[in-house]
Amino acid sequence: MLKTLKANKLLSFSLIIVCLFFILKPEICSKSCLNALSVWCFNILPVMFPFFILTRLLVNIAEIKSNPLDKFFCKTYRTPSGSLYIFFLSILSGYPMGAKLISAMYENGQIDSNQAKKMLSFCSVSGPMFIVGTVGVGILNSYKAGIIILICNIIASLLNGLIYRGKICNDKKQNYQQIKKDNLLSDSVYDSLQSILMVGGFIVLSFLAIDILKNLQILPVISNTISWVSHNKLSADMVESVLSGLIEMTRGIIDLNCTSITLASKTIIASALIGFGGVSIMMQSLSFLNKLKIPAKTMFLQKLTQGFICILITFLAVSILL
Repeated sequence: MLKTLKANKLLSFSLIIVCLFFILKPEICSKSCLNALSVWCFNILPVMFPFFILTRLLVNIAEIKSNPLDKFFCKTYRTPSGSLYIFFLSILSGYPMGAKLISAMYENGQIDSNQAKKMLSFCSVSGPMFIVGTVGVGILNSYKAGIIILICNIIASLLNGLIYRGKICNDKKQNYQQIKKDNLLSDSVYDSLQSILMVGGFIVLSFLAIDILKNLQILPVISNTISWVSHNKLSADMVESVLSGLIEMTRGIIDLNCTSITLASKTIIASALIGFGGVSIMMQSLSFLNKLKIPAKTMFLQKLTQGFICILITFLAVSILL
């Protein structure tokens, strides 16, 4: 109760600061929101919205049949049948589709909350269009770097799943609800529209938080302090871009590309930020998983280990290939 009260006070104080910032610095807030909407409109919406519709349809109408590869995958990760299918769709679609697919399976009664937690550890991953197209070619100006980040993130997600596979999973189906197919298409479009708008809202909030922290000199002070402690081995602008990326990964990678560090270093850091996902991705995923009551600390720990694995694998890959 006391922790909840303190959290509410902190949240209220933060919201008051944001409101005051809107009044005192409206031009900064407007520019921040426009930048966020630009990223959402040109990088997220064209890719994610069609995938939201298609994957929702697939989960509702497809009959997931077990096969030898799926059985091996499920046995390895101690997850229910169909986990390989959901993992494949998650890789194909990217954040936060893995969480949305897992939520859809839970709502359909195909998995329980414990099974969902296990699947989340390897189904929360970014997709090829974002990593190769947006990050590799669009931001880092290197197709090769994009391919390296993509492969390393896929491998990291698989290794991360092994860490959290836990006990043998009970593959017993829950109370499976047969989906009525009369309005399936319209329902999928409506549900996907709500989801993509919610994603956009979280991106706007994340960009706004970063710009407020920068203008209040909070991020610069922390970055300069870390740089000073490292005897300037870590540049302040690089540290600041990483801190921004921990909040919103796309913004952090864009800022990272403006620094003077090498492409190899940018690739390693970008891969780690994508593996971690950032606070924005976690909030998006948790909003989809709301009915499962998965604690935020559970997802934070899963994404933290995935980010560290990405650092190790990408460092090795860059040393050899880039």
